[in-house]
Amino acid sequence: MTMDALTLDQFLVFVTVVQEGSFAAAARRMNRAQSAITYTIQKLEEQSGFPLFDRSAYRPVLTDAGKALVPRARRILDDVADWRHQAQGISKGLEAQLTLAIVSYAPATLLSHVLGEFTRAFPFVEIRILTETFDAAAKALRDGTADLGLLAERQPDEFERRVCGRIDLVPVAAPTHPLGKIDGPFSATILRDYTQLVISPAPQVDSGRDYGVHAANRWRVNDLQTKYDLILAGVGWGSMPRSRVEGDIAAGRLIELRPESWEGSDLMPSFPLVIAYRKEKALGPAGAWLIEKFASHR
Repeated sequence: MTMDALTLDQFLVFVTVVQEGSFAAAARRMNRAQSAITYTIQKLEEQSGFPLFDRSAYRPVLTDAGKALVPRARRILDDVADWRHQAQGISKGLEAQLTLAIVSYAPATLLSHVLGEFTRAFPFVEIRILTETFDAAAKALRDGTADLGLLAERQPDEFERRVCGRIDLVPVAAPTHPLGKIDGPFSATILRDYTQLVISPAPQVDSGRDYGVHAANRWRVNDLQTKYDLILAGVGWGSMPRSRVEGDIAAGRLIELRPESWEGSDLMPSFPLVIAYRKEKALGPAGAWLIEKFASHR
């Protein structure tokens, strides 16, 4: 017995016989002689080492082995069809893979909505997502690690960009935290006395700039989830994107702090969110689609 000579045509004939219910019906469907269908199945059985159909009745009936192998044959045919579809797309300039660098403060609903549509529009394009701090996300786009970036508008003007939303920040603390127990507005100087949790990139990509740091003691973390967990646990206070904590504030799990000023302003920072790409980077159809789709959610 040898499997080396198995062909796609054998799998196609096998599946067609199963679908049509007989060798004769499969022959009509495939516009072939019934003898050719019978010979193809016989060769497939010979190479497999066992019968795929019980021919003792009027119509051929799948054996147990045949039943077990039908899903495999269908999967092989589907995979080959996918190969052809993807190869045709690549030959026309469709990207095989795209890397998207995203600031951790970006609204999760925006990302899930756009990428949900993307997977239906481009089912064979692989997406790699890098969730980064402000500086690290821009660096990934700058050095070519990422093809596109979902960034805060405060980044340099070296990128082409389209506005697709806003990042509104809000200072929060747990109800058990001393700041969370203050009712109403309070002097911003009080913030200095309590540990502040700050998003900070890895040292090798840290720009040295601190945004919105008020406390004398600050703990630096490099991912938003850790910052959120520590604030929720009452370890410290910090600013969070409103989109990520509005449910916690409504439920009383977090308290929105109300300092009288923030870095000289009476309002918390708010940044435009942009989909950005390098000016010299040639994007294919999938990348261009992502830019337009993110921009349409402005």
